[in-house]
Amino acid sequence: MPNAQIMTEIAPYQSWLTIAGVFVLFGLLRLTRKGLRRRVDESGYRLFRSKGPLIWFWLNAPGVIIHELSHAFVVLLFWPFGFRITSITLFRIKPIPQRNAYGQVMRGGPASLQLGEVQYVRPQRALMSFVGDGISGVAPLLGGTAAFIFLYWVATGYNLWDIPLDSVHSSFKILRPGWPWWTLLFAPYLILTVTSELWPSRQDWRGARWFVAMLTVLLICAGVAIWYYNLTSAVLTIATFAASRLDFALLILVALDLVFLVIAEAIVQLLRS
Repeated sequence: MPNAQIMTEIAPYQSWLTIAGVFVLFGLLRLTRKGLRRRVDESGYRLFRSKGPLIWFWLNAPGVIIHELSHAFVVLLFWPFGFRITSITLFRIKPIPQRNAYGQVMRGGPASLQLGEVQYVRPQRALMSFVGDGISGVAPLLGGTAAFIFLYWVATGYNLWDIPLDSVHSSFKILRPGWPWWTLLFAPYLILTVTSELWPSRQDWRGARWFVAMLTVLLICAGVAIWYYNLTSAVLTIATFAASRLDFALLILVALDLVFLVIAEAIVQLLRS
């Protein structure tokens, strides 16, 4: 059978294809999310002119809350090391000028908008200050992921790592048997907003750059140690399992994006007519 022959030929590379799928689906998700934002921005411009771009930010208000509270939570965790929150701001539009690679403001360039902000103080030139800055910078990625996992359970009744396939009927079950259907009326929107604000901003990455650099070096050293002690097979098995769950999560997000894209495109076409 041709299908069986293809699967046999692919089998030796299945683990690497599963891992590569994470990067492919992540790239696809970035494209669909950008396309969705363009359509929302166009609809906003046609309805509210110069204030149109604010529509996207207000739609993502729940995600902004999770984003900023993730920063604040990490700062509170580092309270014993001298970290102190000075202010938490939500839902205040603040223009942020674009900067070049040297941190200089680019005159005449497009400015991005910031809806929330957490400001804090900490000891200068201390190791834990660099660690705290780094973890605080990437905190939205952690907090947003946790919120996504929780909202997926609220929506479907399944855990994200339990792929709900019916092996008998070879079908995918959206809802756990007996789970209320009305959770699908609001949870997909919340998942969209949380994941839209999940990625750390440029300012967040700038604050976390030393921590990320140190973590990258440690990962490279770990990779060398895995290769040296011949642990590649065991680590690849674990990585493949994790990648398969990430693939599933990203597929869900891409599917949601496509649904919202169809709705946004219909609204744009209606406003154009």
